[in-house]
Amino acid sequence: MKRRTILLSPLLIPALRVLAPFARAADTVTSHGIARYDDPLKYPADFTHFAYVNPDAPKGGAVRTATIGTFDNLNTFILKGNGFTKYSNDFMKDGALYDSLLSGSLDEPLTAYGLIAESVEYPRDRSWIVFTLRSEARFQDGSPITPDDVVWTYQTLISKGHPSFR
Repeated sequence: MKRRTILLSPLLIPALRVLAPFARAADTVTSHGIARYDDPLKYPADFTHFAYVNPDAPKGGAVRTATIGTFDNLNTFILKGNGFTKYSNDFMKDGALYDSLLSGSLDEPLTAYGLIAESVEYPRDRSWIVFTLRSEARFQDGSPITPDDVVWTYQTLISKGHPSFR
């Protein structure tokens, strides 16, 4: 393979530093949600609930589930053992046991809106994505969710998680 060297004029380098943010901004999309085929999003950035949700629904109560067998771990991402719930992963990611960066909408196929993430930024070719976390995102003990927590979770699922999460 032939190696190429590009020489730049010393006068050009400061101009590139000034123009680089504009080039990146023109090539990327920043939004409160993402649709698989660049369809327009149904909900605006400041929406408070999905159209099919009753915000005045009664709160509280108990949920009872039934299953055959038992569990030996509260971690549903394990490779060996029986996780706590027998629900599908779609149910769990929609808030039953934990929150995710994005949450799908039941009335928009292949669309997701920020849950822990306040916004997403990505190029048109979708070769990468940047999540901006909500400042109010917290763990159950009140400590803030940080980018390091997201990276740790991702790396742990990739390296040690169940193959379906890899």
